[in-house]
Amino acid sequence: MDAVQSGTATIGDVSLYYETSGSGEPVLLISGLGGNSELWCRQTPVLSTQYQVICFDNRGSGRSDAPPGPYTVKEMASETVQLLDALGIAAAHVVGSSMGGMIAQEVAIQYPDKALSLTLIATQCGGTHAFGAETENAAALEQLATTEMDPEERARSWVPYTLSESFAEAHPDLVEEYVRVSALHPPMKAGLQAQWCALMGDDSWDRLPCVTAPALIIQGDKDLLVPVENADVLGVRIPESRVVIIPGAGHSVAFEAADAVNKLLLEFFSENGEAEPAAE
Repeated sequence: MDAVQSGTATIGDVSLYYETSGSGEPVLLISGLGGNSELWCRQTPVLSTQYQVICFDNRGSGRSDAPPGPYTVKEMASETVQLLDALGIAAAHVVGSSMGGMIAQEVAIQYPDKALSLTLIATQCGGTHAFGAETENAAALEQLATTEMDPEERARSWVPYTLSESFAEAHPDLVEEYVRVSALHPPMKAGLQAQWCALMGDDSWDRLPCVTAPALIIQGDKDLLVPVENADVLGVRIPESRVVIIPGAGHSVAFEAADAVNKLLLEFFSENGEAEPAAE
């Protein structure tokens, strides 16, 4: 993997932290609620062997600014596209997880020329057509997203809801790595609450048929926060899409089932890239 380069880009009145690595067609990774770019640590080393990978921290999290909220998903999608412009990137394979998947949907809907392809991981369309978490899990998510907590305490408290029980039991070392990475550069309470407002206020259902990019929808069937039925909703509404369900995986499926997800991503990017296949 090439050395990681980092920087900040001023988008309007917000400074966004980003990292790039590798070379080739661009791949943009968009994090979820309160997440930082480090949470793609099991994708970046693999993807950057063949692609230029761009990770960044959304407004309100990580090392990016946290202006007063509330935020909107459309606003964050606009900033995402402006970041690509600031980096001189005309279009990218756009990948988003959870809230990042909602941002990715908006990028593909509002700025179709920016998306070579669209990958939606453990996400939903929002609004009344989305399948919500069970009441107990939804309440836990809201509490974790809106209360003041020690960064490591918050990160560890996420684990029962974001990683499957079987994975956590089988891989305690990776659970500790997940907690460590999640606690890095923690979001301020205000930024997390503003992102929560964005997530709860978004609804892309009626506009999903406008997506023109080929779409890959990845979902774990043990996801406690975004039930598996959401993948089928997205698959039905997005014209050129394929749904892949990963058995046994929880909400943080890209971390938990990294090998399977990375294989799917590399195959999908190869099928939908701009470059012509090399001659035999």
